[in-house]
Amino acid sequence: MDTIYQNICGIRKNKNRDGEKHIWEEIEDDSKDGTTIPLEAFPVKIQEMAKVLVEYENYNQDYLLVSMLSAVATAIGNTCQIKIKGCWTSSPILYIILVGRPGVGKTPPLDFAFKPIRAHDYKLLKKYKEDDEAYSLFMEKRKNRKFSYSQSEIPEIPILQRTVISDFTPEALMQAHNVNQRGIVAFVDEIMGMFNTVNQYSKGQLIEQLLTAHSGKPLDITRCSLDIPVHIEQPCINIIGTTQTKRVHELVDKGYSDNGLIDRILFSYPKRHTISPWQLHVTEDGYDGRVCFDQWEMVVNAILSLPCHYDEETGVVVPRVINFTTEAQEHFFEWRNQTVEYINNIKDDALIDGRIMKTHLNTARLALVIQMMRWACGEAGNGYVDIKSVKAAIQLSDYFEECYARLQKYMAIDSIKPEKKILLDGLEQKFTTADALKVGEEMGLSERSVMYTLTDLLTMKVVRKIKRGEYEKLQ
Repeated sequence: MDTIYQNICGIRKNKNRDGEKHIWEEIEDDSKDGTTIPLEAFPVKIQEMAKVLVEYENYNQDYLLVSMLSAVATAIGNTCQIKIKGCWTSSPILYIILVGRPGVGKTPPLDFAFKPIRAHDYKLLKKYKEDDEAYSLFMEKRKNRKFSYSQSEIPEIPILQRTVISDFTPEALMQAHNVNQRGIVAFVDEIMGMFNTVNQYSKGQLIEQLLTAHSGKPLDITRCSLDIPVHIEQPCINIIGTTQTKRVHELVDKGYSDNGLIDRILFSYPKRHTISPWQLHVTEDGYDGRVCFDQWEMVVNAILSLPCHYDEETGVVVPRVINFTTEAQEHFFEWRNQTVEYINNIKDDALIDGRIMKTHLNTARLALVIQMMRWACGEAGNGYVDIKSVKAAIQLSDYFEECYARLQKYMAIDSIKPEKKILLDGLEQKFTTADALKVGEEMGLSERSVMYTLTDLLTMKVVRKIKRGEYEKLQ
């Protein structure tokens, strides 16, 4: 059977008379050295779509595929959870930020990925309007004493359910989730705007709620403005947004490194920073922009059609628990235990990276997302998570951690306080404690201040300790 890509594009390598590469071929070349998102981690149907959209719509492959992951995680919501170990289960909650310079094309692929979910929300809105009109009409008729009706004929008060929440206050976000227990996504194009307004509305409590929600623990919100306190037993809030490279340091400035929020965020930061040029395509290529969207809509709608079960007495959502296959669980545990062994071999607590101990949770969630994506593409079942999905999730986890590592110089250097930066600038690439004390003395700093500064620079991963008393700059 011909693939989507072959149907739309044909085999055009022979058609390219000037010998130049197609955009997607260049991306495949880049992937050989691990500089871009692993395309092979995705279902074949998604790979084909990505190739077409990269070439014809000029989408960045990393942003497109990561946005698709977020959209699928949102579509799954609380319909099912992955059983990680024992009684520990988790919904597919992913906090994702697409990072890049202005104009590199972060928003278009993000909009494409979520278009089917927005269409789903529009249907819910349309039904709400119809129900609200019918309810208002009934209540108007009810004023007439001659109007007879039975108790069973009284319609329920219509409630609008939404999945994509873009313009919101913290209270409105939680209210939306309270109404839609299946799950919601905070979809914010310029996500720093959301973080900048956090304190304005909630004195930082939204961040605490997001930290709690990411762990899957129940949320309780009590406000004077709320008639009834909100309790969300099984939170499932996804986050997806964009920001410019030069602004990522604001996350550190706001203290989100100290409270652990950064450690929970998956960053997509493509190594290719250039904007792909637009290309003319001959009409016989047969490209139709609807084809890829229709295919993607079918994938998302298949996942949206998954039933969401609720407890009959409490009305609380009850996700279906999905297990790893034996082979997949063994592979996942072995991978996780390698990290544990690495951490256990670190003797200095100041050198332990809290982020690395959270990667297994996001990786398990990614495995569930990939499994459901493969099922919706007709390439796997949905009653388990197999080893192929686990291996794909580990590949994606490595990709996200590579992106995070490359963003460290923007997070750390731009957020270093002036006196610390002066001390750092006065040191060679490799230096000793004695060197740092000497530069600090010239700056008028005490020995204690210099040692505190070194500890901070180690924690921020601006420098690393080679061995006792010897350091190396990482930025």
